[in-house]
Amino acid sequence: MLVALDDAEAKRCTVAVRPLQPVRVANIAEACAKMSAVFPLVVVLPEAMLPAETAELTELATACGAELVAVGPSVDERTLGERLLDAVRKAESRRH
Repeated sequence: MLVALDDAEAKRCTVAVRPLQPVRVANIAEACAKMSAVFPLVVVLPEAMLPAETAELTELATACGAELVAVGPSVDERTLGERLLDAVRKAESRRH
């Protein structure tokens, strides 16, 4: 699940996890509302978000076994891909 990412960052994340198709949501409220229906393995947030802004989302994501990953433009594509795929693996192993 891609949360509150701008178009460029969302595209980078989508390319990094191909062929998986992430669900993109506009903001934290929408992400929280969809969490139980989508049941994501990974929740990707902008690194600029403050912990106080993400507390409810973090709680819900943790409850469903999702990994949280903060991303920003300073992370190169290779590192981004490695971080996202590592998060997918961790979340999958936690659920099994």
